[in-house]
Amino acid sequence: MRLSTFAGGDPSSVYPGFMRATPENIEPGMSPADLFQLQSVRPKTRAQYGADGPKYAEREIFGYQPTYVLDLSPRGDGYRATVCLGAYSVYRTDDVGREKYFSTAADEHTGQMLRADSDIQFWRVELTENDPRTVDAPPSPSISQTGPLPAPLTDVFGKWFITGSSQGLWGPPGQGENIETPELRQRCEAAMPDDAASRKAMATGFHDAPPPHGGPVPGWPR
Repeated sequence: MRLSTFAGGDPSSVYPGFMRATPENIEPGMSPADLFQLQSVRPKTRAQYGADGPKYAEREIFGYQPTYVLDLSPRGDGYRATVCLGAYSVYRTDDVGREKYFSTAADEHTGQMLRADSDIQFWRVELTENDPRTVDAPPSPSISQTGPLPAPLTDVFGKWFITGSSQGLWGPPGQGENIETPELRQRCEAAMPDDAASRKAMATGFHDAPPPHGGPVPGWPR
């Protein structure tokens, strides 16, 4: 989801199997069936981004993105995951000379954080291995999914299917639950590899270089 968003809606940038393992987004509406968690499971396409505003400009993305599964609990015939994501250390270049870097958590014009809490994002994801849409899918990988590569080479979703995903509200229109709570933010902050001062410094201002990303953790096998 994040990779394709950074690429302006390019579906070729996602992990193999992502489009098969996710439902098409539904259009926002006011029906009880128009659940928030079904409106942005997939990123917008480049055509949709272009229709909503300026056309996508090719840019490289730098830095690293700490991503931590804070909780994974059984729900129905699947699971609900709570995911913490560090947006503060993901950088791109400015639009002037492309010689300065700034965090995707900051405003591209001022370098100030978009919000006081934009350094960390919160996602809720629900998934199941028993969805009829994946009945013919290959089995999930049986080998350990760790290694030196930054992304998987093959489909790692197997029979798992994402039944809902949201960064903000969860539930029907008018009754949406805000997935972020003060307690959740505190736990996510504690799970980040960088302390509050470091996160703020990385998420604020324009920089001569992006933060070094190091090797992928845990990485993917060859």
